Amino acid sequence: MRVLADRIRGVERRVRYLGLGLVVLAAGFLLTGRWQLALGVAVGALLGWVLTDPVRITWAVFVIAFAVPVTIDVGYPTNPSYALLLVLFLLAAWGRVLRAERDGWPPKALAAALLLPACAVLAGLVHWHGVKPIAVGVAPLLCFGVLAWHLAEEARHDRRTVRRIAEALTWFSVAVAVFAKYQTASRSWPIFDQFAYDWTYTSAFDATRAVGLSGHPIIYGTFAMAMVLVALTLRGRFWYVPVTANLVGLVLSGTRSAWVGTVLALGLWLFFQWRKVSWRGLGAAAAVAAVTFTLVAVNPPALRPDTTTAAPTPSPAAPAASSAAPAPESPAATPSPAAPSPAAPAPPAASSLPPEPGAPVPAAPTASAVDSVDVAGSRISDPASADARFTRMSVVWDGITSDWSTVVFGNGPEANVRFLENVGIGDGQAQVFDNTYLTFWYNFGLIGLACLLALLVLLYRRLRSLPARLLLVGFAAQIFFFDVWLWLGAVAVLLLAVALGAADNPSLSARALPVPRRRQPGAQAAAGPRQPAAGAAAGSGSAPAARPGSAGTSGPS
Repeated sequence: MRVLADRIRGVERRVRYLGLGLVVLAAGFLLTGRWQLALGVAVGALLGWVLTDPVRITWAVFVIAFAVPVTIDVGYPTNPSYALLLVLFLLAAWGRVLRAERDGWPPKALAAALLLPACAVLAGLVHWHGVKPIAVGVAPLLCFGVLAWHLAEEARHDRRTVRRIAEALTWFSVAVAVFAKYQTASRSWPIFDQFAYDWTYTSAFDATRAVGLSGHPIIYGTFAMAMVLVALTLRGRFWYVPVTANLVGLVLSGTRSAWVGTVLALGLWLFFQWRKVSWRGLGAAAAVAAVTFTLVAVNPPALRPDTTTAAPTPSPAAPAASSAAPAPESPAATPSPAAPSPAAPAPPAASSLPPEPGAPVPAAPTASAVDSVDVAGSRISDPASADARFTRMSVVWDGITSDWSTVVFGNGPEANVRFLENVGIGDGQAQVFDNTYLTFWYNFGLIGLACLLALLVLLYRRLRSLPARLLLVGFAAQIFFFDVWLWLGAVAVLLLAVALGAADNPSLSARALPVPRRRQPGAQAAAGPRQPAAGAAAGSGSAPAARPGSAGTSGPS
């Protein structure tokens, strides 16, 4: 408390007065029943505090991306995905402004950040549909490019902060995994059932799958996959706890794309670590697997659904959201095979497609809890989702190969949204393409797809960090099965890989700034000529001598 009091006294008087005024203003809004305005004041004050320090900005980027769901609309002025993307873009851009004097704006980083947005602009100019589709299609790519640039630059200069953030996220994920277990055991999604802006983001959609804090099982599966890989490679204290917890969450999410990404990443990890394999390590892996299976299979009676109360009836489906609304997975393997997707409104009545039904009323829960092991097994054996994806691949491929210009330049930004709104895929499933690579090709052409693949390969080659490479492999494999760009929690996995890779790559490590030394007048003359240190004399003759006045450089740790 004394330290906290000293810090408060050390703050400038005008800042204290400003903080007191904001507290009074928020309290006034609460007393008058305007909680939205009070929340706005609190969030604005918090963002103002964050914007004063680039390190706080780095923390805030990952907290917002991983912990704030885009499936809940608290009154944003636009779609939640775009609203939060704008906040992250402003944070990253302001962080670069604060560091501009120290770092400058390197041309290679700028080129990498602007490469994919430039492909989108080119596709929009070749197939012109107005300025709005270009702006909407370019905005997410530009935001993520600036975010990656900011995080890489911060990681180069402050390796420890990025690793602390990653380790903190792994322990945060343990609490999320406990919440996920509660969701599947109770067959409800607290908070999301009450505040989700579309019924597909509630437990009425599929109560047997956990969603964590994301509102969608695929995005939670992505988060659990990332935390397994980070905890396994960073190996902090009691690392096996977050590894086990997130393996449980990964199974409970029922996300097969995340399972594939995890298996491929773990295969790469074994390839790099095969010389270190030991009986002790195999025993630890078997123990983790056994505990994971037990935690998945056990359903505490206290968490089983209450059959004495009626099941909650979801509110009617909200009006079709804008093209920014994310819809990452076709719900072919869920209990509601004709579930509407908020990514695109239902096709017009004049089309040959049948109208999609409204939000269904979930059946009353039974006294027995869901067998999560059987649910996971059914996810593996059910071919319906695979059939739906093959159908989508065929449709997307026909659109890509309609003529040479669509092959090379694509159909233009937001072309997939225009197709799904006006034509649609007539299989009664969610109106999404469910493949980031094909969607990118469909919109931005072979040029855009080649740039996307080149960026992923370049990141893998340059970021010679085991955590970063495993995250890149898992991410690259998973986005083959869903459209990723408007799910912040999924793209944040790529951003985390960039940050960890930049922190661990010696070739990207930035030199520490020289620290001026205060010298007393005549002190050096009185001390006589400086003698070389014993350690320097014993060192390699090829090592460059340190320049006088420098405080040394930050080499690889």
